[in-house]
Amino acid sequence: MDSLGAWASAAWGKRLSQVLLGLALGLTGSWASRPAFSAERVSVSLGILGDSFQVSSLENYAKTGEVAPDLRDYFRLLDDSQEIQLRQALTTKADVSVVAMAQFLYSPQGEILLQRLGQVIQSEARQPGFFGIRAALILAAAEPDGLTPLNVIRKFPTRGVRISLGRSWEIAQELNDLVRKTQNSVAKVKALAAEELAEEQRLGVTAIAVTLPDLSMAGPLGWEREVLSLEDEGRDRRLPVDLYVPAASTTQPSPWPTVVISHGLKSDRTSFVYLAEHLASHGFAVIVPEHPGSNTEQFEALLQGRANEISDPQAFVDRPLDISFVLDFLSQDEQFSPLLNLEQVGMVGQSFGGYTGLLLGGAVLNEAQLQESCADLDQSWNVSLALQCRALAVPLPSGGLQDSRVTSLVVINPFTSAVFGRGGLESLAVPTLVVSGDLDTIAPALLEQIRPFRAIQGEDRRLALMLGGTHFSTIAENPDEADLPLPESVVGRDLMTAQRYAKALSLAVFETYLTGRLAESPYLSSSYAKSLEQGRLGLELIQSLP
Repeated sequence: MDSLGAWASAAWGKRLSQVLLGLALGLTGSWASRPAFSAERVSVSLGILGDSFQVSSLENYAKTGEVAPDLRDYFRLLDDSQEIQLRQALTTKADVSVVAMAQFLYSPQGEILLQRLGQVIQSEARQPGFFGIRAALILAAAEPDGLTPLNVIRKFPTRGVRISLGRSWEIAQELNDLVRKTQNSVAKVKALAAEELAEEQRLGVTAIAVTLPDLSMAGPLGWEREVLSLEDEGRDRRLPVDLYVPAASTTQPSPWPTVVISHGLKSDRTSFVYLAEHLASHGFAVIVPEHPGSNTEQFEALLQGRANEISDPQAFVDRPLDISFVLDFLSQDEQFSPLLNLEQVGMVGQSFGGYTGLLLGGAVLNEAQLQESCADLDQSWNVSLALQCRALAVPLPSGGLQDSRVTSLVVINPFTSAVFGRGGLESLAVPTLVVSGDLDTIAPALLEQIRPFRAIQGEDRRLALMLGGTHFSTIAENPDEADLPLPESVVGRDLMTAQRYAKALSLAVFETYLTGRLAESPYLSSSYAKSLEQGRLGLELIQSLP
């Protein structure tokens, strides 16, 4: 998580944190002067069986490495390396401010997480731990030595904490089942890619593909960036837009083929600068709008107490309308309309931006699927559902939000299962490349891209799978977050290679379907995908998935 404490003033943050701490503990004015309980014992239960240990024993172990008698049975389950890791983990500090922690845990997405954790971590009276966990996390974040696992246990607001091994086992089985099914689906994709590759070799396609120029390399053209600030008065929205256009000195093909890039949640116009510049260097005009209400600014507002959600639910409707508004504006602008082909527009979208692109390309919001998928939200470990289900908080348009000007799509890590389902994706007919990562824990590949891919009806559809890719692999690093980089297990390995794949595949799609220059070349083939592979990130590409 980002370094959050610097985003709130100390005085204001202290006042807000006091209020939130009271809410977290369920205190009223009459309770405010009473001392809070803190956990002294951790009980581990399995059905009617159970055992326990003192929190002080765990504290002493973290300080000295000494294993007290009440811990010995548990430590017999650990090898030496695991024991070392446990001791380090108990006191590892997460750099999260109390305000940021409280704001997240009071958001709908935070409450869903607490509901799930509360099934495992309970009060000593076996009550769900929802409120206790929230209080413990906020109180621990307020400690001078910060948010650590040991502090969270200490701050649980009852004398005892109960951990349900039975429910833990069930949840572990659920997660293992999802992992197993994902691995099976990845194996299927790899097998299908191998079959397509073998057929391409038989037809001589591979021999051509491996000699093709590398589309991840920068093009020969210079480019210029215009920064626009547009006002949609009808929706009271200000839209910052970056417009990349090949340099005026360049011979223009009147007008330039045009691509829109839509960023994801907690991202902004800087997240795909590398891709905008790459496409512009190859002769594309690139429009990069920023979506208020679901951008970095919205996330910061949540953490500073100025918003109560990670994303405004209205964003489910506003985002596609943003794109259509920008296209309308540029079509009527005397300076830019002659430069841009706005009748046939390509689109790249990542995560929430992928959802945006699918809507504009012809997918339809599916309220019935949303109702079904969100009925048991607290039973799902699909993190993206916590966001998708917020679409139910706004009136959904009865018709689609398609914009006929969007004629080809590259959607990276999109979420689809609840907002669209099979019924909502069947109407998507424009050429579409779905890009997935097998290690995506936010929008899991199997649930959000691989299965939904089968519902897309258009003939020109493809699925690219980055082996080792995560939800964040294609997003450019934010220099402001360099002081606290996310671990490789979160952002994924070999990010430069992931971005290289994004550049090559996006250019291949738009040179095929917008300009037609590569329509007769096998760039969108399993053979070409294999020729791109490098580093620690594999790449598979298939055209159909039975």
